[in-house]
Amino acid sequence: MRRFSLLVVVFSMCLFGVSAVRTAEGAAGGADPLVWGRHKVVSETYDLGDRAFKLPGGLGRAELAGVVHHPRGPRGKRFPMVVFLHGLYDTCTGGGDAGTSWPCPRGSRAIPSYRGFDYIGRRLASHGYVVVSISANGINAPDHGGPSREGMNARGLLVQKHLDLWKQWSAKGGKPFGKRFLGAIDFMRVGTMGHSRGGEGVVRHYEINAARGRPYGVRAVLPLDPSDFFRPVATGTAMAVVLARCGGKGIGVEYYDDARYRLAGDRGAKHTVTVMGANHNYFNTVWTQDDWRGDRRSACHPSRPTRLTAAQQRNVGIAYVAGFFRSHLGGERALAPMWRGETVPRSIAPAKVLVSRLAPSRRDVNRLRGAADLRRNALGGKVTTIGAASVKLCGGPRRLTCLRRPGASATEPHQGTADAPGPGLSVLKISWSGKASYTNAIPARHGNVRRFRAIVLRGALDFTDPGNPRGRPQNVRIKLTDARGRTASAATVRHSAALGFPPPVGADEETPFLLNQVRVPLSAFRGVDLRNVRGVSLDFGTTTKGSIGITDLAFTE
Repeated sequence: MRRFSLLVVVFSMCLFGVSAVRTAEGAAGGADPLVWGRHKVVSETYDLGDRAFKLPGGLGRAELAGVVHHPRGPRGKRFPMVVFLHGLYDTCTGGGDAGTSWPCPRGSRAIPSYRGFDYIGRRLASHGYVVVSISANGINAPDHGGPSREGMNARGLLVQKHLDLWKQWSAKGGKPFGKRFLGAIDFMRVGTMGHSRGGEGVVRHYEINAARGRPYGVRAVLPLDPSDFFRPVATGTAMAVVLARCGGKGIGVEYYDDARYRLAGDRGAKHTVTVMGANHNYFNTVWTQDDWRGDRRSACHPSRPTRLTAAQQRNVGIAYVAGFFRSHLGGERALAPMWRGETVPRSIAPAKVLVSRLAPSRRDVNRLRGAADLRRNALGGKVTTIGAASVKLCGGPRRLTCLRRPGASATEPHQGTADAPGPGLSVLKISWSGKASYTNAIPARHGNVRRFRAIVLRGALDFTDPGNPRGRPQNVRIKLTDARGRTASAATVRHSAALGFPPPVGADEETPFLLNQVRVPLSAFRGVDLRNVRGVSLDFGTTTKGSIGITDLAFTE
């Protein structure tokens, strides 16, 4: 039986001169992503029935239901659209078999996981977006026992079906909205966000949509602490994967790794957002259980100041989910510093966030993808290493371990898992005892780097190597040399926490070897001619011993 429900809630926002492109200052060098926009927000639910959508692969039928948050009076406004997809959770109340049933048995009610992102959707809608969060209980029921390609494909097709519905409602109107959304949506400015298995689902949707003859303009995709069982890839679009340090522990970073150099001339920026102290569940307000497990020795224990509360974590969700779409769909330049990794918004304190960015506009120095890159870099310059105790490539197609002492208490998310087959990330592992350096020569034709903002790499400290002082960061110096032999160097510890020692863990808890961005502005290198740079060096030895992994050395922006 087809049914419609309509719930309208109007939220009055304080205006204070805030708009989609002009926001209050709340972060050093950028806007505060937590402020409300100028639009009053209306929230409405729709439900076309529990069995309205036939799933592929014999999975049965699922609901077509969701909630839409939108600016009041959307008709004819052509707002961007963002679709949210929740992850795997119980489908119905009552426990037992009810939690994996669909439709819900008598006496049980559907668990509204799709409403768990209302706090993000409403905030984003206030800045001039139509935000739709869709229910996927009918997929979670048959897919509950374990991940399947059919289940992930079904999630992607469900997103596409809702876009098709909204295209119809925007073009012709119809039940349950009548003519309210005629001309309300710009389908060439679409974004998607998925949490957990929904994160993998929206990346799979991107592949499905791209293969269509007349695809929607999906310009931004955000997997939120996602699964990555089947390694779908999003290229040609902006993409940010958010990693909860007390949640999936880096699972999902492959979305960034796999997309980096897949498409030549890719104009979509790629990001990782590592959120220290965040668990998996708290991004969804319906998923109230703390899914982290461990003891009091861990920095993730709820009693520790390093662990975020549910409210603090949701501020991060607003900042980096809504902020992503405002930046990459709405073009709000005031938010750019947080996406370059230059700043963290003050308004999300005490949260600590590390952002990596692969910019479309950059000059790759060394991608470190194979043995040839140990001798010649991407620009054709010579690569030399002096004084290092050990230099090797780890990871890669053979998934060679990067840790000196791999074991049960450590994990390497860049190298995938047994559930996510595919190549690992190639990483340059350098160990030293005393002074050492790693240098990439820059040919003269590539020596003018004045148009770039910074030099970047991704790196991580090997926390299993006793050469790294426990609890202390490694302070590598990046040195530029110009054509006249003049040099200038900058300490990475002054600009990045990526080479810090990981926070402590408890029994039966794993520490991920997770690479994050080291970003040093070129303004830090005084006294060298940025029109004639001839070499980039990493100088080690500020600490007597050490061992780190690095990749993706580039001039950026």
